[in-house]
Amino acid sequence: MNRTKQFIATAIAAFSLTESALPVSAADLPVYRPPLVTPQPTIDWTGFYVGVGIGGRWTETNWTTTCLQAGAGGCAGNALFPTRFGVDNPTTFDMSGFRVGGYLGYNWQFANWVVGIEGDAAWADIRNTHTGIPGTHLAAFTAVDSASVRTQWDASIRGRLGYLFMPQALIYVTGGGTWLETEVSATCAAGAIALGGWCTLANTFTASRTLFGWTVGGGIDWMFAPGWIGRAEYRFSDFSNDGQTFAAFTASPVDAINFSVDHQIHTGTIGLSYLFNFGPGGFRY
Repeated sequence: MNRTKQFIATAIAAFSLTESALPVSAADLPVYRPPLVTPQPTIDWTGFYVGVGIGGRWTETNWTTTCLQAGAGGCAGNALFPTRFGVDNPTTFDMSGFRVGGYLGYNWQFANWVVGIEGDAAWADIRNTHTGIPGTHLAAFTAVDSASVRTQWDASIRGRLGYLFMPQALIYVTGGGTWLETEVSATCAAGAIALGGWCTLANTFTASRTLFGWTVGGGIDWMFAPGWIGRAEYRFSDFSNDGQTFAAFTASPVDAINFSVDHQIHTGTIGLSYLFNFGPGGFRY
């Protein structure tokens, strides 16, 4: 009996040693799981966008009277009134004010470069009034004659070229054609010439014109959330070559004058737009 127990114990020990020597199966090995990595967004600036902007407009405006008594044998008054013609002539009508508007456009992205076309329109109502009509009054004149310049809406169509120095940050230049709605006016009282002003009869002149010029500038767009783009932009616009010449008080040749007004505009805008880009390659996770 003792030999039987000893045989059984020896067999169990031998079996245990044999099992421990066998290779470990694949099911017994630990499974490797790579660490979780949050996917980074892919940003594509291609697409249509629309936005709103607020800011300011600073206008450098010059009024130059070119002809006195413009219906009485050419510009007879230029020589007859030399002490008037050079007074406040030309005169600056610089002004500034709040500007609000909207813009829309389309971008095409090529690697880190973005090209596009954009249009905008904005409203501002800014006026500057000057005592006396430039080039028509005596130096000490402070009576009822006045001249006024007003600017209202502006618009533009421009090309854009930008570079993505970060996937979500675009720095760009822009330029194209621009329009500006203007109004000029002049008023003088009856018999003002005897008081150092200009008119013999009471006269009021007002004319509105839409000017065309060129504009150039630059800015930065920042896509701070999927589709949402903040903007800061500066532009310079010039309308001095528009040939804006006015003939005022033509009903009375003795009082008639010709003058020109030119404008140079600075605008600063901060804006917010949305890029409609839901297709493949858009801003996605």
